[in-house]
Amino acid sequence: MTSRPTLGHRQPVQRSLSTTTNVIQRPQPHRTLSQQFSSTSPARRSNDSFVDLTFDGSDVGQERYGPIPKMSSQLRLEILHSNNIEMVHSPKTAADLTPTQRPVAPPRGRPQLHFDTPNTDNLSPCAAPEGSQNESAVKPMPLPIRPGQYAPSASGKVRVPTAVPAKRDARPKPYTLEVPAIAPRYPPNGHVDFFPWTGNHPEDQFSETIIRQGYFDKAQMTQNETGSARASIFPAMKHKSGLQTLSSIFTSVLAQRRSHGQITTSSTFKPPPRVTVTDTKREMWLKDLANPTIPLRRLSRSIPHGIRGKVLLDQSMSKNIPIERAVWLAKCVGANELRSFRRKGVSGTFVMGGEAKWIRDFTVCVEQFVESIAGSCGEGDFKGRINYAIRLAAHFHAEHLLDREHYMDWLVTSLENSPQAKLPMWILVTQIYWKDLVLYRKYGRRLSGALLNHYSEIQNNPDRDILAPLADRLHSLLKSLMTSDPDGFVSPKVWAKHREIIQSSLVSDDSHFQVIFKSINRRNNRISFPGTNKEPTARQRLIHLLDTTLSGLATDELPKQCWRLHEDKAMVLRTVLEWSISSYRPGISKIYVAARIFRYWSRSGIDTTEAILTFLDSGDCEAGLDKSSFYHLVSELVRSKHFATARYMQWLIARGGFQDPIDATPKGPCAARLLAELPTLDLSEGILSLQKSLLSRVNVSMDEEEGKMNDCMASMSRALPGMQTNNSLEMECNNVYMPKDIPQRALELSRSSMAEIGVWLRHKVRLQMQQPTVPPLRDWDSTSVKSSTSAISPSDFFSIRHYLEVIEDYSMLADVLKITASSSDPEVLASCSDTLNLHLEIFDAIGALHGLFEALVGRLRALSEDQDSFPRLLLVSLADLAQRLPAQKGLAVQLTQELLLSDRKNATDACSPVSDHIALTQTSEDFTEEIEKILASGNSMDQATLDRMFQRVVQQVESSPTKLPGQQREYTLLLTKLRPFDVPHFDSLISAWITRFVLMRNRPSLMTMLGPMVSFGCISLHAIVKSCEIILEKDTSLERQSVVSITQELLVLLIESTSPSSLLTVEEAYRFRIKQVHMQQDCPLEVLASMRRALAQLPGSKGGPGGSTAPSAIDILESQISWQLLQRYSLLHTDLVTKSLVMPLLRYPDSVGSKSVMRIVDKLLRQNSEQEITTETILDIADDLTLPYCQIKLESMFTPTDSIMTGMDDVRSEHLQAFDIAIETAVNSGKTAWASIVPLLDISVAQHLRRRAELQFLSLLPSYKTANAYDLSEMDSRVVHAKNLLHIINSTTYSITNNLPTSSNQSLAQDILTALNGMRLLLSNTQIMHIKNDLISKWIPLILSFITVHTSEFEATRTGHECRAKATLALSAILLELQALELNTQAINELMEQIFDLALHLVDALPDDIRQQCVRSLRDAVYSPQMCYLFSYATNPSEWLVLSQKESMPNIPASSGPDVTEKRMPEKEKLTPFVLRRWEMLGEPTPNIGENDTSLNLTLFGARRG
Repeated sequence: MTSRPTLGHRQPVQRSLSTTTNVIQRPQPHRTLSQQFSSTSPARRSNDSFVDLTFDGSDVGQERYGPIPKMSSQLRLEILHSNNIEMVHSPKTAADLTPTQRPVAPPRGRPQLHFDTPNTDNLSPCAAPEGSQNESAVKPMPLPIRPGQYAPSASGKVRVPTAVPAKRDARPKPYTLEVPAIAPRYPPNGHVDFFPWTGNHPEDQFSETIIRQGYFDKAQMTQNETGSARASIFPAMKHKSGLQTLSSIFTSVLAQRRSHGQITTSSTFKPPPRVTVTDTKREMWLKDLANPTIPLRRLSRSIPHGIRGKVLLDQSMSKNIPIERAVWLAKCVGANELRSFRRKGVSGTFVMGGEAKWIRDFTVCVEQFVESIAGSCGEGDFKGRINYAIRLAAHFHAEHLLDREHYMDWLVTSLENSPQAKLPMWILVTQIYWKDLVLYRKYGRRLSGALLNHYSEIQNNPDRDILAPLADRLHSLLKSLMTSDPDGFVSPKVWAKHREIIQSSLVSDDSHFQVIFKSINRRNNRISFPGTNKEPTARQRLIHLLDTTLSGLATDELPKQCWRLHEDKAMVLRTVLEWSISSYRPGISKIYVAARIFRYWSRSGIDTTEAILTFLDSGDCEAGLDKSSFYHLVSELVRSKHFATARYMQWLIARGGFQDPIDATPKGPCAARLLAELPTLDLSEGILSLQKSLLSRVNVSMDEEEGKMNDCMASMSRALPGMQTNNSLEMECNNVYMPKDIPQRALELSRSSMAEIGVWLRHKVRLQMQQPTVPPLRDWDSTSVKSSTSAISPSDFFSIRHYLEVIEDYSMLADVLKITASSSDPEVLASCSDTLNLHLEIFDAIGALHGLFEALVGRLRALSEDQDSFPRLLLVSLADLAQRLPAQKGLAVQLTQELLLSDRKNATDACSPVSDHIALTQTSEDFTEEIEKILASGNSMDQATLDRMFQRVVQQVESSPTKLPGQQREYTLLLTKLRPFDVPHFDSLISAWITRFVLMRNRPSLMTMLGPMVSFGCISLHAIVKSCEIILEKDTSLERQSVVSITQELLVLLIESTSPSSLLTVEEAYRFRIKQVHMQQDCPLEVLASMRRALAQLPGSKGGPGGSTAPSAIDILESQISWQLLQRYSLLHTDLVTKSLVMPLLRYPDSVGSKSVMRIVDKLLRQNSEQEITTETILDIADDLTLPYCQIKLESMFTPTDSIMTGMDDVRSEHLQAFDIAIETAVNSGKTAWASIVPLLDISVAQHLRRRAELQFLSLLPSYKTANAYDLSEMDSRVVHAKNLLHIINSTTYSITNNLPTSSNQSLAQDILTALNGMRLLLSNTQIMHIKNDLISKWIPLILSFITVHTSEFEATRTGHECRAKATLALSAILLELQALELNTQAINELMEQIFDLALHLVDALPDDIRQQCVRSLRDAVYSPQMCYLFSYATNPSEWLVLSQKESMPNIPASSGPDVTEKRMPEKEKLTPFVLRRWEMLGEPTPNIGENDTSLNLTLFGARRG
């Protein structure tokens, strides 16, 4: 092979590397281009390790190792090239590093680089000195690179194959000429400047010309080609059309070139065929596929059969096949599989179904493949395997080779069901597809819900400190997801479940994120179903919190809880004030609760006086007001200096003082009468004189009131003979009342006089107890007073307590108890404990309960130390009191045990059963002494002995009415002493005896016989009630008179107050009242049942023959005690009152019991008014304080037949019609209290109201059909009416049931669709702006709220889903219409957001098939991003591709004439969808690439040859 030298290139002079000789060697012979230039691309060079690939490096090798022989094989060239590289990088000696005298010029063929700049420090042409070895030589400018010299660099990572020792082949091989790797190649001409020597090449034929001029290729040209074209073209250029002619020539040349070079052959693409091979060859083929150095073109000749599905994925991972090659193999297999469906010659539907099924199966294989790798967590090679599996699956997903819906559903499901141990891995996997998941509603919503569920589980996990890193990761993911995709969190149920934990954990000080949270919360609340769990208002929550103090003990945190309940502090103050003085709240404890709350708030700067004066200045302060409670509250605040009397007088004078003399009377308005009710003890002389002056103007004499007060105080003083008296008081009094008249006289006094009497009584007790100073008010120090002081007598204490209870001055009573707690008399201390027990809630509200209890317990310990035993009376009282205190349960058990030990302490010396001594005392004449001796003889008793003893005592008890009352009392005390020996057995004996006693003829009353037993603790009221219930239910042979007697006496026993008598002392009667109060609090059902039985047995009631009745039953139930009890039950047990008392009696509307209970209910609501209560009256009275009473009244008005709704066309009762009218009137008048009453009624009544309002609402909505009758003047009233009806519907949403679908549900759903579509058509077709504005601003928000309430009407049936889908499509159409208006206002944006959120709420329940139908119905509109997200529609990336086909139209002949020509019609373009087969997008489909051997036909693009 020969080669010619490069023109103009002088061969450099070859020099020796030796430093001793400088002999110029002979130039080397010519070499080929492949030998002269390196094959490494210049693009691979770097500044760090630069290797000059354009320099003729072969010279260096020749100088060191001799010339490279010609015609060497490629293997030897490669070995030599590698040796040269090793020598370049090998360390060199100092001699080798010494530069020559002549600077080495850079090779020609490349530009000068920045490090080729000559060194200006050493420009001498001579050699550098010995010590300057580091100086760089000057390099000459290189020559440009010859085009095509460098071969393309190998792309991709080269994996080093496993070193296998090569076997030496000793067989002779024929010589074959190999083209050098660096030889430039220009297809289709082959390699340039490389001609193998054959001896007959023109270059080898020497001639004179070749010798002189050298050899060069000469193309055969004609004379015209070699000559100038000026002579031919220039004449034509002189004409005007010359430029146009030249342009047409060049255009035709280009057209001919394009037509000759265009590809016209059809596509010959075929995927690599599959062949059946042995397992060994298949393994070898897979290993070659895993080797990146083996090109795919070589492997694409054929692929082994049997590699598919799970096997393909396993083999790819086990052989560690590169991801790109594994995807290529999967595409080859998939293309063959999918082509097999098309080769079967069946219909297109079957082909599409088969292809979809195959893709779905392959997707399942990929999912199972990833799951199996994830399940092997913990193995040694897990990290590499899971990394490979995730990357491979991600490539399949990115190239759209999987069923994306099935795959993403699997991803979200795996995240939802992942345990906490694998949750980090699934979070990592899901994050890869994060952007794809949030593009679809059904996956984005589930993704956010899954993250919220896992975050909530971690927060509620007891080991959350261990899971803190995972919680932090979820925290950051949730925040980023809420910021980027807030639509995914619009799901009312999920949001309601996790809102609290999001607000507490995720919402931080970041103001931007707080805005996002509030926006999502607002969107969820707007589309959430109100349902039965409608959140009460702040006022209702506050009233409910205050009502808890009526049935239990108030906590110290109550003032703080009330204050933090709402930001509107004026509303909080007014609500507490209204609640404390409302006539619909029973008892006195409410006054002291409010006073304690106001005192606490005053410490924070709240002006209590201003709040009270503001309330008095309001117009509705008299409604439902209990004036005595108001005066009492203000009196307590004046005592504690929390109400300024001077400011009140100033305010009263500023209002004009008294307008009428009646204003200052007890029936006058509170704002004026308060002046006469204020306490005057601590007022200055000026204020007192001003008060007298103002009152004297309306003929109110304070001196007269003071005289009555002095008379009452003198009478009280005379009734307390054992206490010190005030002589001056006795001399000034005019009248002295009898002791029995004192309570009545005291109640006639004003609150000012009562307050002064209370202070006077406390002063008397202090003087009696010889206390040096009066204890500060409400200063409850638990330190006990020494017992050296004289004690007040029990009778005097009972009287003072009674007087203070009559005037309801419990704050002074608390001070009296504090003073008397220092007494040494156990009876007085026990009375103090009983007083606390009876008024537990009041003393707790005052704040004195716990301090007094601890003081009494301290006195008990002190007395036990002095007397070496516990006083039984005090021990019993304190044990009973401790059981009512939640914080003293342990002490209560201890006191009970001490009581049992105290009862048996007298018998400790006789450690033998009582039965051993019975025979010794049987002949005793005194029965009481005999039993006492028997009980004192032992400390145990068997059941037989107890039975005999019980029967003997009971016989005496039954005969005691004929004897003296004192004997009956002694017999009852004997039973009480028998009980501790065997409490369960004794209770069974006495229950049986009560049953027998109740049925006895001519027996004494239950109060007479059983009252003392209850007071002594021998039997409980609950046991008596149960025994009577058994008798009344089981014994049907009882006469009516007996039934009436039993029910009446039982009612008296439970409710009627007991006065001291010959059987009961004052303290025993007081203790019996305590038992009654405990029974009423603990057993409301039994008490209400007793009331019902008593009312049912009134004359004329059904259930028994006529006979005499007890008229006192009605009197008992209408007494003040029963009145407060029924009020308490109505507030705390509203449903119990309705179901146990009211409704059973109303079953017989003509009975006396029914009329009596209706009168009681009316009194609860109207109290002392005799006005008839109608439905309108109830709605007028209704507010947050009267709701329970309104509920009871309304439920009593509706009969059972009113609640039966068999259909909408049934005739309604008068009550329902009246209720409809009343509700409508209340709504139109702007009242809102009815909305709180309706949810309390029976569900059938609410359903009736809701259905009626729904029909009226739908009839008011405008539609396209009624657009011509659209009257703007009437629209405002129709809108107001529609809002009122929607208010009624919202209040009755709890009546919407999710039971089985009914015809009414379907009809309502159809009506909703009709109204929605009519509104959509009107919006899209009308051109009248005021109609369109009304629709956008008024009607569309109303119907959106209506649909939100009735989303459950689209039930989970096929018809229901279709209605839901149609409603979603209508909402989508309205949304698109609003978007087309391009009105960027806040109102429009909020309306579009509400429409979109409601559509999201509806579409969540749609099945996939109906959702796809919705996508097809929207057609082109589905390509909107919002619509794609709404319907979870994934647009195909290649869906925009269409195939354009031009159809030539036939030529139409022109009309006849001299120039008859055909008129050519324009070509018609036809666009057809083009399906891109992604499985056939192969890079190396075949080893022999043809002209049109691509998966995408090149003729479709008009491609040309290269």
